[in-house]
Amino acid sequence: EGRGLTVVAPGHGLARRLEGLTFDWLLSIANLDMLPAEVLAMPASGAVNFHDGPLPRHAGLNAPVWALIEGESRHGITWHMIEGGVDEGDILVTRGFDIAATDTALTLNTKAYEAAIDSFGDLLDQLEHGLRRVPQDLSQRSYHALADRPSAHGLLDFTRPAHELARLVRALDHGGYANPLSAPKLRAHGTLWLVGSARAVDGAGTPGGVIEATDDHLTVACGEGALK
Repeated sequence: EGRGLTVVAPGHGLARRLEGLTFDWLLSIANLDMLPAEVLAMPASGAVNFHDGPLPRHAGLNAPVWALIEGESRHGITWHMIEGGVDEGDILVTRGFDIAATDTALTLNTKAYEAAIDSFGDLLDQLEHGLRRVPQDLSQRSYHALADRPSAHGLLDFTRPAHELARLVRALDHGGYANPLSAPKLRAHGTLWLVGSARAVDGAGTPGGVIEATDDHLTVACGEGALK
């Protein structure tokens, strides 16, 4: 608004609020709402969506979280046409990057938005000079729905290897931002305890058995190794 740009509130009735405006392209960026058909029909040339995951491998919501939970070593972002089903349109631009052993949902989301900014110029070049569309191989598709949650809503299963549990804790670590999925947790003495951070360490014992307890950490035996 300070630069004289028209700003229109999102939400119900968007098509009505956009009446009278003419534009070539609609870009859906950092938007989690499904755009109604009447809005998608308004741009003269088409509509493009930014997706915070590689397509078709991680379609749907919370792609960085699910990539971490599933133990991926690489992640990426996709600019694609809004056509057909959810996240099924032809791909225009992609960027890939490594997942570090210390990445959390927060840091992987940050990498995704850095890749979005870095690749935006390539997208604009196509919008100006012609699209280079690549159809998706939907046989390779996986989809994460709004209601999808980690097993047992993040309750740690200590029969699993410690490195898998540490990865789950990182996958649900959104830093200071709202956690849209669930928090990692354990149950002891009839109470649920939230786990702020965790790492795999050497140790052995009956899964779920406490190896060490101090004022600021707990070390628990797992099916393989231990979780601190």
